[in-house]
Amino acid sequence: MIKIKLYELDKHRNECTFRPYLWAHNILKEIGIEFTQGDSYDFAWVAQASFLNKKVSLEQSVNDGLEFLSKIKGDYMLIDGQDSTSLIGAYEVFKESNALILLKSSLLKNRNLYKEGWTLGRYYWGKGDYKLEDFDKYSDRILLSGTNWLSTHWAGIKPQWYTNLEKKFDVSAMFQYPQGVDVYEHGNHQSIHYDNHRKPMMDVLNKLNCNIAKLENGKRVSQQEYYQKISSAKILLAPFGYGEMAPRDLDAAQFGSVLIKPDMSFIDTTPNIFEDKKTYIACKHDYSDLEEKISLVLDSFEDYLYLVDNARKKFEEQMNPQNIALHLYKTFKNLDSITT
Repeated sequence: MIKIKLYELDKHRNECTFRPYLWAHNILKEIGIEFTQGDSYDFAWVAQASFLNKKVSLEQSVNDGLEFLSKIKGDYMLIDGQDSTSLIGAYEVFKESNALILLKSSLLKNRNLYKEGWTLGRYYWGKGDYKLEDFDKYSDRILLSGTNWLSTHWAGIKPQWYTNLEKKFDVSAMFQYPQGVDVYEHGNHQSIHYDNHRKPMMDVLNKLNCNIAKLENGKRVSQQEYYQKISSAKILLAPFGYGEMAPRDLDAAQFGSVLIKPDMSFIDTTPNIFEDKKTYIACKHDYSDLEEKISLVLDSFEDYLYLVDNARKKFEEQMNPQNIALHLYKTFKNLDSITT
């Protein structure tokens, strides 16, 4: 039996990161992997809230993270469960630490892109200064975690698939824009890039002559009002935010709406329900073809409902504890330190 200690399980978003694995704990135990909070273990798992702090400079975050890791006895692994393919903060700690591997919820499919410069490490925010020039040296130890925001949000929960809901709105744009608050990541102003990415989508929507559900100046509404509106729309728009995925990506399938979001083909993640023209409609990252995509769906909405059915099937096929256990089994099987 391989025993894994989950460090600081209840700290901030560590619980979200560990949640899908705990959901799969019975199956994992059957194949010889057991979680513990005790001091007798084979490996320690350390999630991002324990070694990464976005509220301080990158240098301080790395130093604090390394100091924390220096106190861990035995072999340990890092898990970055944040909802972005960006490795900023986690990468610097990983390469300077003694961590065996870094598990990441999603990665760029073309790993060579990490060596190019992107704005705060986010490919979809365009060219910038953050690049990992020595990525090749560590890339074979940076692996997919087998979980992401979809599995975190839905672990242990079976979605209710709604049918024949009345569609009062043509389009749901119930996402924040502008964000309205200043958000920083290691001293860098994040929210300006967040808004810059979403502005072209809103510019397109403001030109359309159709019934659109959206927030007033980006101000949040009650959960009840939010779900009332998104469930009543033929199309659900899901722009990128600080990451590429969000719970609304599955909300579309749940409420029988067609999902339109920026092209996801550059992402490597699991579970992955994103397949253009099969489970959702992909638009360009600059939204230059968004109006065309919306018009096509609205002109023949019923003809696009196969996307909803396919997304539901794909989610049910992939989102289960057996797949999480299988992913971990393969990960551990390939570690040099494990012989049995």
